[in-house]
Amino acid sequence: MSEAGPSYRTNNHDDVHHFFLESHHIATEAQFIIDSLPNAEIPAVERAVRQLDSIRSILLSLNDPATTPDETEQLLHFVHYLLTPLEAFLATPPPPAHTNIPREFTDTRGRPRYILNLEHAQELHHLGNTWKDIADAMGVARQTLYNHMTAAGCSTARKEWTDITDDDLDEMVAEISLSHPFVGSSIIQGHLEAQGVHIPRSRVQESLRRVDRIGVLVRCAIVISHQNTD
Repeated sequence: MSEAGPSYRTNNHDDVHHFFLESHHIATEAQFIIDSLPNAEIPAVERAVRQLDSIRSILLSLNDPATTPDETEQLLHFVHYLLTPLEAFLATPPPPAHTNIPREFTDTRGRPRYILNLEHAQELHHLGNTWKDIADAMGVARQTLYNHMTAAGCSTARKEWTDITDDDLDEMVAEISLSHPFVGSSIIQGHLEAQGVHIPRSRVQESLRRVDRIGVLVRCAIVISHQNTD
């Protein structure tokens, strides 16, 4: 096994040092978000999960003589410790507050009629949300929402998804992220919709993970693929 030159050792050490500094900063922010649960904003939680997932991927591929396997394992456990409550929050976010649903009085008997933003409901449906989830967010039963949609002559059909490759999607998401850093999947999806790209929220989230992983690698300036050979 040949020895790496001094410049390589220095550069590699600096790269790893920058990686751990960046990781410490990300972990500190993630812990702050965890401490604020369940009142944290979903975009902030999404970003923390993407960044921690990137750190985990880098640690699994890290080839640094100064870092022992036990230290790497401890770091991976710590990343898992941070990810667990954040991913659980995204899987089951707290229900929104909807105790004060506006109503309107009519000439008919019974309780006043709900005032629902049907245009917003349709937008949420086009973004991939189910009618049940939308109704829950509005604080009404799904049938109540259906009745309002039918009475207003609004369609309950969903737009067809745009046929776009992951590579093309990642390019668009990366461009939006550069112009609007630190935003979550919902805002990214809104920009894509404005450009005529209609895709499920899950694809936007997956693309953000891929794009953000590249961003973490670039910011950390770490080279993990170089291997010394004979």
